[in-house]
Amino acid sequence: MRKNSLVALSALSLFALGCGVDTNQGTTQGPGVADAASSAAGAHSVVFEVTGKGVSKASSVTYGIGGNSSQANGAALPWKKEATSTDTLLTVSIVAQSGTGTGTITCRITVDGKVVVENSSEGQYAVVTCSGNA
Repeated sequence: MRKNSLVALSALSLFALGCGVDTNQGTTQGPGVADAASSAAGAHSVVFEVTGKGVSKASSVTYGIGGNSSQANGAALPWKKEATSTDTLLTVSIVAQSGTGTGTITCRITVDGKVVVENSSEGQYAVVTCSGNA
């Protein structure tokens, strides 16, 4: 029985390697970081923004393009992140939570200079979400 388990484990490891599992996923630059491929013609410029009125800090900001997302904790407001993507259809999102304070927290996503979505929430520890397609 033990021999069968070792064989199965070895086969699973080889399968994972054969499927191109990337063990170098340690980037901290967030989704849409410009590289040679995304700097090519047809790349979309994406701008994520979080602002506050009566709120000076977001306890967390989670932003993403497609299935890739990153998080900034304790972000001073206004907060802004610029990214690029060569995806034909962009699915973009941002979720932010205000810290202390009873003001308003607002998120906005702009793609190629056009506002895709904007939303606001009010109150202490308020959560605001913006998501859309471009």
